[in-house]
Amino acid sequence: MENKSVAVLIILGLNHGEFNSSVAILKNGKLVAGAPEERFNREKKTKRFPIRATEYCLKEARISLKDCTYIAQAWNPGEYWQKFNPLFSGIRIKREDYFYTIPDNLYNLTERTPPKWTVMNLANNSIPPIYYVRHHLAHAANAFFLSQFKKAAILTCDWRGEFESTTLGIGKGNEIEILASQKIPHSLGMFYSAYTELLGYKKDSDEWKVMALSAFNVDPSEYVEKIRSTIKLIDDGLFELDQSYYQGALLEKPKVYTQKLVNLLGEREGIKGEEPDEWHFSVAKAMQIVAEEVASHMLNHLYKMTKTENLVLGGGFFMNSVYNGKITKMTPFKNIYISYAPADLGNSIGAALYVAHCIHKEKRDFSRHTSYIGPSFTDSKIRKTLERRKINFTKLQKPQKEIAKLLSKDNIVAFFNGRMEFGERALGNRSILADPRKKDTKDKINAIIKYREMYRPFAPAVLAEKAHIYFEIPKNYSSDYMEKVVPIKEKYYKKLPAVTHVDGSGRLQTVRKENNNTFYSIIKEFEKLISQ
Repeated sequence: MENKSVAVLIILGLNHGEFNSSVAILKNGKLVAGAPEERFNREKKTKRFPIRATEYCLKEARISLKDCTYIAQAWNPGEYWQKFNPLFSGIRIKREDYFYTIPDNLYNLTERTPPKWTVMNLANNSIPPIYYVRHHLAHAANAFFLSQFKKAAILTCDWRGEFESTTLGIGKGNEIEILASQKIPHSLGMFYSAYTELLGYKKDSDEWKVMALSAFNVDPSEYVEKIRSTIKLIDDGLFELDQSYYQGALLEKPKVYTQKLVNLLGEREGIKGEEPDEWHFSVAKAMQIVAEEVASHMLNHLYKMTKTENLVLGGGFFMNSVYNGKITKMTPFKNIYISYAPADLGNSIGAALYVAHCIHKEKRDFSRHTSYIGPSFTDSKIRKTLERRKINFTKLQKPQKEIAKLLSKDNIVAFFNGRMEFGERALGNRSILADPRKKDTKDKINAIIKYREMYRPFAPAVLAEKAHIYFEIPKNYSSDYMEKVVPIKEKYYKKLPAVTHVDGSGRLQTVRKENNNTFYSIIKEFEKLISQ
């Protein structure tokens, strides 16, 4: 490995080939730009190489590719040297395969210990050395190094990364130590996807629809016991899935679940596009309950291992905002951090952070991170675009007040301002805004703009210092990235119908002036108008 001594450490992070290809640039430990490729090529959750997102990030950082010190990719092909591949490495097929086959053959002469990361140095000035970082280490780095914690327990959980589905670890300063890991086929992410597909939705895509279904008031007890019977909790804090019910690890199979699971749960499979009924609600609720039990089992064990009240979470499973809002009640952890992009999308950031801090010992930047690291547009460029498309427009003199006034008069506002959010949630710069007091607001947005299921709720955005007034949370509670669902106080159910889900909860965004002054001001102006 070439150990460069540089005054400025610039790392280009990549998440390529996984769901939602993305790019991020890290300069001396601080994120300066980041974006998913889907925002440029308009191909949702694209796996294509993020060439346009890379171009944006380089332009935003005012550098060229060769100015980068290192490249970091959030997947390590070196993990596959765990076992000799006779079909691929035994007989050379193409000389291009030497990158894999030569180490694979040499490992037959020594101890076969695949590395946590692999580096490729192309020995020229056009492309910097490329680090390939283990998938779950990228998740762990995203979670820990974006947090404000100097020490924290770490749990990562998704469908799979190379061979792992879950890791339990601890972060201290610039170090991440993995204490235990779960290998596929035992995967909580795959478990959740199995029920998403069983209920008639698209696996690896529609899990949040199933999460919303789980809130309906039904009795799931019959299905809870049946689903529990398909999982074994192990004393070491991990778990095993009964493979007679789940077949997600067998890629040639057409479905993630087996006929045995269908038989167990009423001999029924959901049909795409059908209206959900009590069976959908009950199975979704039962599965959510069991998934929470499994996650809490791991977290309770992790707490015993680490003895710290700080916890950071990474991986696609922790897009589950319903569970995220319960963790402090279901486990001993007191302080929770989940980044604005805990799933694969955020691994471009995670890979860059891992290379910076764990490999090259770059000093951590503890400045407050926000998700606003994407593209922005000048007034001049916006004006030219509107004029070219012959769209009528008015330049507002006091935009925050005018927008608040429009909202108070039952208008729906598409708000476009500043730098785009990095992540799957609109957090005030690329957002649809509406009055939460109007009962029909949710239906209007779902039917006219979002084109999605009518039962899915919208997220309330609240001034951080006043969130405890409306929600069953303590003062100074943080959910800056809509990462937690929390109970709304009962007296506000009827006052805030557009954001109150069927179980009296809301996916909260706490808005802070220091993070987004414009969005904060709109909410404050709206508050003044409705208080008059």
